Amino acid sequence: MDLRQVEIFVAVIEHGSLTGAARALGITQPAVSAALSRLERTVGFTLFRREGRNVVPTSEATLLKAEAVRALAGIGQLDDAAAAIGAAARGSLTVATNPSPGITWLPRIVAAFCQGRPDVTLTLRNRSSQEVRDLLAARAFELGIAEPPFHAGDQVMRRYRFATVMVLRSDHPLARHEVLTPALLDGVGMISMLPGHATTPRLAELFEAAGSRLRIVAHCEFFVISINLAREGVGIALADPISAANAASDTLCIRPFAPTLPYEVAMLQPARGLSLLAAAFAEEVDRQLRPFLLETSP
Repeated sequence: MDLRQVEIFVAVIEHGSLTGAARALGITQPAVSAALSRLERTVGFTLFRREGRNVVPTSEATLLKAEAVRALAGIGQLDDAAAAIGAAARGSLTVATNPSPGITWLPRIVAAFCQGRPDVTLTLRNRSSQEVRDLLAARAFELGIAEPPFHAGDQVMRRYRFATVMVLRSDHPLARHEVLTPALLDGVGMISMLPGHATTPRLAELFEAAGSRLRIVAHCEFFVISINLAREGVGIALADPISAANAASDTLCIRPFAPTLPYEVAMLQPARGLSLLAAAFAEEVDRQLRPFLLETSP
């Protein structure tokens, strides 16, 4: 059954005449008449009787009209759904991330993305960077965020590099300095990532190059933990700038570290590419990370 014919049929009943339906639909009266004739041939029964200039629906037409209205409403809902999907405002999205972003700064990005998208369901999965790479290749997730190293087979969309910062209590003697250096931190209690994290050996190299002694008092798995330890006075924490900004308070100071010690994450996509919803989320990640970037590589 042709939906345009159904739409014309309903319009004729609602307006009581072929002329009124034609005017409402922006078509000619002969076009309305021809559409009704075709619909009558399709359904196999008479839809209207003429009474002067008006047309009166038959009993069968009245019954058909109720079903036709429901059908057209369904098409309207389908149109609305298609528009929402096209605008990345409906659907579900699963994002896999290594734990540090997933715990610290992705929740804020998710909140901004879901604002105004009540029909979107977003699932965050915390996995190791290696698991993110492997499972994304297996199409288990629609978008991934992971730390290096990256390999030739990884579908890296974009790399983000941040300059790490130092986080310390506001009452720490070194809080009066605008920039912290290995020379200032010589022998000072430091909180770093685990030995296998990319920033840890690089931090040691910078201290060695400056002839300063790196004294690690605690190793942590996540930046947010190192920041919390700094808040408790355990030492001065190395952290990414987003986690540090999220934790900012009157009791904590955030200071640049020189020379620059980069921290890098990347956004990865499955080989099949991104859905419209995943692409919109990637844009939101871009928007929110941009102010913190040391540099961006495509």
